[in-house]
Amino acid sequence: MLLKADFVRDWTAELRRIMEIEWAMDLSQIPPKDFLALFFHAGKRRIEPRPRVVKVSASFVCPPNHASGWATLQTKIETGLDLSPHLSLQIEKVMGKDPLLFDWGVYHLHLGQAVHPKNGSFIERTGPVVFGYPTIDAFHAIGIYEHGSWSDSSIIETLHSNWPELTSHAKLEGVLSLAQNFTDEDRKNLRKAGINLITALSDGTFLAPLGGGYAGNGVSIEGVISSDKELDKIQGLQDQLYALAHLIEEALKAEGYDGKQEVIARLNFTRDKVWISFEGFTATLTVD
Repeated sequence: MLLKADFVRDWTAELRRIMEIEWAMDLSQIPPKDFLALFFHAGKRRIEPRPRVVKVSASFVCPPNHASGWATLQTKIETGLDLSPHLSLQIEKVMGKDPLLFDWGVYHLHLGQAVHPKNGSFIERTGPVVFGYPTIDAFHAIGIYEHGSWSDSSIIETLHSNWPELTSHAKLEGVLSLAQNFTDEDRKNLRKAGINLITALSDGTFLAPLGGGYAGNGVSIEGVISSDKELDKIQGLQDQLYALAHLIEEALKAEGYDGKQEVIARLNFTRDKVWISFEGFTATLTVD
C-alpha cells in the first residue's frame, strides 16, 4: 500500500484559515518560517470562549457610569460568549504586542456596549478598562484601571494578594533581593525594550513572568514553545498513521481498494473534531 500524507501542510492550512477568516488578519507579509509561532502568539492574545465564574478582588470598584457595561461584560463571561469584541484592537494584528499580558498574564477588556464606529468586530472603546486573569473555569477581575496603566504594580500585587494560587507557578525560590528595585515607569520602559523582568512583590515574593515572557521583538515566548510542541504532535500523528498502514489497507479493501493505487490521507478539522480521511474513500479515523 502506498500511503501518502502531509499533516503539517493540512494543519498549517487550517491555522491560516483561522487567522485570515476568523481573526481577520493580513498574512501577506508573514514569512512562512515564522507562521506557526505567530499563530500561537496571536492566539494567546485572545480568550477562549467558555463559561467562567466571575470572581472579583477585595479592592474591585466599578465607576457608576460604567456599571452597565461591566454588568454586560460579566454576563458574557458567565455564559461563555466570545470576549474578543472587548479586547484590544491589536488582536487583529499578527505581530500585535501586549506586554501586560506577556509579563503578568493579565488581559484588559473594554466596557463599551455600542459597536465600535470604525470596526464592527469590536465594541466602543472606554477609558477605564477591566484588568482580569482568566483560567479554565473562572475570570478573576483584578480591578478597573485607566487605559494605558499597563505597568501599575498594584495590578500584580492585587492578583497575588487575592489569589496567591494563581501566581504560585511563577514564584522564584531562593531569591533574596534584586540588585535594583524597578519603578512602574522603569518597567514600562524596559518592556518597550523587550526586556523581561523579575517582579518583586511587597510581601517578599519574587515572580518570573506569569504570562511566559516575550522575545526582543515582542513575540510571546509561550507562543514559540507551544508551536514547537504542537508541531511535534502533528508529526507524531503522521508517524502513527504510517504504522497503521496495514490496518488502513484492510479497511479500504472493504470499499474496493485493490492494494496498488496511491492513497492520500488528509487531516481534517472542525471546531470540536479532528479526523483523518482518505481521498476517494469514506473510511475515516477519529483523532482523540
